[in-house]
Amino acid sequence: MIVAGRTGSDGVRLVLEAEEAMLLSELADQVDSVLLLGAEDDPALGRLLPNAYPDDADAAREFARYTRGSLVDGKRQAAQSVRDATAVGEGERLVEIELDQVQAWGWLTFLTDLRLILAERVGLGEEGTPEQDEQRDDYLRAAYEWAGFVQGSMLEVLDPTES
Repeated sequence: MIVAGRTGSDGVRLVLEAEEAMLLSELADQVDSVLLLGAEDDPALGRLLPNAYPDDADAAREFARYTRGSLVDGKRQAAQSVRDATAVGEGERLVEIELDQVQAWGWLTFLTDLRLILAERVGLGEEGTPEQDEQRDDYLRAAYEWAGFVQGSMLEVLDPTES
């Protein structure tokens, strides 16, 4: 059960079941792991930090040198924000999270990163279509779709004119 609604300050209010909050926290750990430990040739890391100059190796290296650290830091901070907010106390069944607009957009950054990683892991191409005939890992696909639902719910609240 996820409820996204307006707070008094045009932010987002999420009510998550404890299991959903724990799942988001675990997924934030996994995003952080890809950012910290991902091999240079990991296609998921390539989706998170795409090559700005695919036809010019020198320009790509130079661009990465100046931007990669701050991009990774921002993505890690977004994941940490999700981990902090989704801490589940002993015996809690629901976790209520109030996010102002800045925090909510940080969460949306995290959800985008998460979905990019999951899409790569389940074999979804850039257009969201399977790259292979076989469906891979139903758990990851379900997490991908659920994260999309959370993301869509938040966007509807943050920009109701777009729905």
